Amino acid sequence: MDKSLSASPQQNIFADDEHNPSKIAILENGNLVEFLTILKPEIPEIGSVHIARIYQVFRQHKLATAMLEDGTQISVRLSSEKLHPGALALVTITSEPWALKPARAILGAQLAGKYVILLPGQAETVRLGRTIIATQPSEIALADEIQKVIPDRFGIILRRQAINTEQFLIKNEIEILARDWQEKAELPANLNNVATPKKLYQGLPLIKLARIIAPTASKRIGRDNVEWQAVFDQLEKACESKFTTEKGVVIWFQSTKGLTAIDIDSAGSKTGASELSAHIAEVIMKQIRLRYISGAVFIDMPRLAKTDRKKFHRFCQDYALADIRHPDIYGFGPAGLVEMTIRHTYMPLIDRINAMSSAI
Repeated sequence: MDKSLSASPQQNIFADDEHNPSKIAILENGNLVEFLTILKPEIPEIGSVHIARIYQVFRQHKLATAMLEDGTQISVRLSSEKLHPGALALVTITSEPWALKPARAILGAQLAGKYVILLPGQAETVRLGRTIIATQPSEIALADEIQKVIPDRFGIILRRQAINTEQFLIKNEIEILARDWQEKAELPANLNNVATPKKLYQGLPLIKLARIIAPTASKRIGRDNVEWQAVFDQLEKACESKFTTEKGVVIWFQSTKGLTAIDIDSAGSKTGASELSAHIAEVIMKQIRLRYISGAVFIDMPRLAKTDRKKFHRFCQDYALADIRHPDIYGFGPAGLVEMTIRHTYMPLIDRINAMSSAI
């Protein structure tokens, strides 16, 4: 692995309150990589669990529309369930609104982290993610070891990032997710007796989410806007289409509703593209994470030799491991562009800033 990848960056969680922050900046070596904030109350919180009322069912698309307790409309992904309009369903919010589409949810209660998905009340489910095939003894041993720490009445799905992760990080994540659910979920004795939509669980508070994203980071509190100015400056740059790296590489980000094109101009740097590939991969993947870019992404790199293309692909994959959204990176396509897809989870950064709670 490249030396720049082997050294662990110094991580910091910078929050505006010790116990109940409204905004958090996650930094690596002083550079902002993720910005968490409380949004306006009409935007459903990712990870929140509700009893929602189904309004329309589109079986051909495996989707339904539903209404939450406050009247917010959401879209619910279906599989083989036979729901009908007017029925009440247990759902978990999995994505914020984006473009002109409402927030999206899945059926059932799921507590999603970086390495695991916990399933309250589904103790019979213990499996690896669909993209993982456990063939190595270490992978089988990991699954067996994690089963020992799953709380009672919880099922679990291990995500692919868990395979090469230290077990204490996975166990710490399981504890955070399970304990918050056990302490804060307001579950009725019998779900079948619920007659109206209701919120059952708010989702993880920001500080616990930050601990899942950056479990080994140190924490610092800054209550004054003056202390936040350096973060605000980096946020402003991340909302612009042009970004210049510390090595003089200019990167252009152009997004539409369906895809994002990223163009690399290394002419301003004194170093060739092949020598800059690790640097460019790091900046791009961190900017994709910070800007909450999602959907199809195409990167136009300067011409690289075949071996350098493989290195760049690997660098992107390595840096993508820090993104809780789990980007899928396919490498160079027929047109010579690096192709990847990132599931829609969070609104783009500029939309999130505009949707910040007025109380912040």
